[in-house]
Amino acid sequence: MSNFVETWKGIATALGRSERWCRYMARRAGDPLPVFKVGGIVRLNTPDLEDWLSRQRDRSMRGPAPTTTEDLGLRLIA
Repeated sequence: MSNFVETWKGIATALGRSERWCRYMARRAGDPLPVFKVGGIVRLNTPDLEDWLSRQRDRSMRGPAPTTTEDLGLRLIA
């Protein structure tokens, strides 16, 4: 069995998402989907995918950081 997934279609099938979503996640700034190109073919290593998925799960379990109005620099006006 190979240690990587090839093509956007294969990556999308492995993740159960659309190709468009996979391309978006690969381009995002913070912790992008760890894809790389070999001779014009996009690839995703299975161990890299597992690590990325575990980071995404950890992040979603923590939830967003609590913010207050002071953090946002907002003031209430009476």
